[in-house]
Amino acid sequence: MHYIRFLSPPRVQIDRGNILLKAVLTITTDLGETYYPQNIELVATIRASEHDGDIYLRRRIPWKGESGARSVPVVFQLTHQDVEWPACMHVSVPAHSSAKLSGFLPPIVDIWSGPMNPTKGLMSSGHRVERRFLSLSEREVGLLEDAGDSIARHLWDGSQALAQHFDQMISLSTPSMPGLEHLFLSATYRKLHVLELGCGCGTVGISLAQTVPDCDVLLTDLPEVEDLVTANIARMNGAMGAKVSFSPLDWEDSLPRRLQNRANDLIVVSECTYNTDTLQPLVSTLVNLTNRSPKAMIVVATKTRHESEAAFFDLMREQGLVEDGSARIKLPGLPGTGFADAATDIGLHVFRGGGDEALAGGRPGSGRKERRERAELRRGTTG
Repeated sequence: MHYIRFLSPPRVQIDRGNILLKAVLTITTDLGETYYPQNIELVATIRASEHDGDIYLRRRIPWKGESGARSVPVVFQLTHQDVEWPACMHVSVPAHSSAKLSGFLPPIVDIWSGPMNPTKGLMSSGHRVERRFLSLSEREVGLLEDAGDSIARHLWDGSQALAQHFDQMISLSTPSMPGLEHLFLSATYRKLHVLELGCGCGTVGISLAQTVPDCDVLLTDLPEVEDLVTANIARMNGAMGAKVSFSPLDWEDSLPRRLQNRANDLIVVSECTYNTDTLQPLVSTLVNLTNRSPKAMIVVATKTRHESEAAFFDLMREQGLVEDGSARIKLPGLPGTGFADAATDIGLHVFRGGGDEALAGGRPGSGRKERRERAELRRGTTG
């Protein structure tokens, strides 16, 4: 899976009487370690910002990956061209441009720049870009990310894959683990409370809130992503009664009061296991959260970046968090070849707390009758 990125965001320039719109593109993996290795054709357009807005200019851009391309320039001549401002640049691969075909996991993710309006002095598209996806319920999910090098403010494969899996499961187009399916089935008659740790851009939580009516989603991450996440929350088209908010959370710190007093049904952990230095604080945070919400289900999605990530699962077991099921989600397109890029799928893991109350909290066939049978079995073995 690859992403079209702006190495140099679109900018309107005036050069000896010519009005030019310039940008520099690349096609790379989520962490930017390797580049798309094949020759393909990109299509760059200058257009209105709306998804189906007017297209003013179009240009085909060859990407020569087989020759080791790492970037490609884009230049539009705007002199005497009829462009209605504000406008943006959209770059896509023609064969992959239909979001309806690929949901949250197209092989190559296209990109929309921010708006430009040289008539008002806005010459550059700015440091943020947009990714647009269409869920199976045909609700467009638009997510901003930073155009710079900060991977904390980029989309990651694991979050995209988990958003896709939830979307397919809710739309009944793919089966999932029984406990997870039962949890979302229960959301048809009661409010679903979702907490996401290390939310990044907010892909998973926001996509859920656009699909599940009356859900309450709390996104958490370090304070430096707050402005980006709140901007994405403000843009979302939520399902009826759904709400999303953000709260800063550092796993090294004590739980803030808001989280201490919150009951959760689902805790989402997506692409948070790559940094082994934070695994112990992450697991400690999960233990604290499940102590307060014993029935909560934890869903972990991770693209394996290195073998040392396995320590996360050891820590979870040591803390009594029980794995309740797992699956693999295949990534589309070509894998990367870098140290952290080569995995071809995403691991999906479901955990619960280890106590009886947690085991009775939503999995079909794990309620009062099963507890009584376990008690009778214990009496039989000791009598």
